[in-house]
Amino acid sequence: MTTQAELGLRDRKKARRREDIIAAAIELFEEKGVDATTIADIAEACEVSAPTVFNYFGSKDGILVAITEEGTQRKRESGSRRPRLDGVPLADIVLDLFLEISQETLDIASRRVWRYAEASVIRRPETELSARFRNISRLLVEAIVERLDIYELHTRAGTSIDTRYLATVLYDLWMPCYLTLITEPQTTLADHNAMLSQRITPILTFIFDDNTLAATYLRKTGETA
Repeated sequence: MTTQAELGLRDRKKARRREDIIAAAIELFEEKGVDATTIADIAEACEVSAPTVFNYFGSKDGILVAITEEGTQRKRESGSRRPRLDGVPLADIVLDLFLEISQETLDIASRRVWRYAEASVIRRPETELSARFRNISRLLVEAIVERLDIYELHTRAGTSIDTRYLATVLYDLWMPCYLTLITEPQTTLADHNAMLSQRITPILTFIFDDNTLAATYLRKTGETA
């Protein structure tokens, strides 16, 4: 009879093997590109059989899904614990948020991997990878909503603003800058931040009143949007 200790050890070994496969795949995808990397390459790099890799992930796309989805979720959780800016210009808060998102995506995977994923959505929109990658975009919008909802935001019109709508608009402004970041190797994060500022700051200036633009404050405990 298998004991609980033996089951626990088996689960830990499986988890470590899974992590080893992901780590090997990330390194190979960066070195050779996703298209040129085979399951056999990944298996050899982490000293397991190709069927073992298939058993864990089903396909190379399955590995990509694990890398991007799990990495995004980890970053979202760590981002939720990050201290919030308070009493600073709204543009600083928004640009800090989006620069954080851009930096964290590059921490999750290389520019080469994200280029492949973005291209897959266009070339093969019906695949599981494309569907799951589109879901990452939805998760990012949700994260932006959560981060903006904690602030007092006052519009020039004196009306409330739908935070989800604002998050979607800002995400759509961020995306072309992000595509430039991952497709043009010479683009630095500083360049990326400058592009973001040029696109986002005018919209914020148009929507929000001067007091909010000059210094945006966290909502008081219990206060709702």
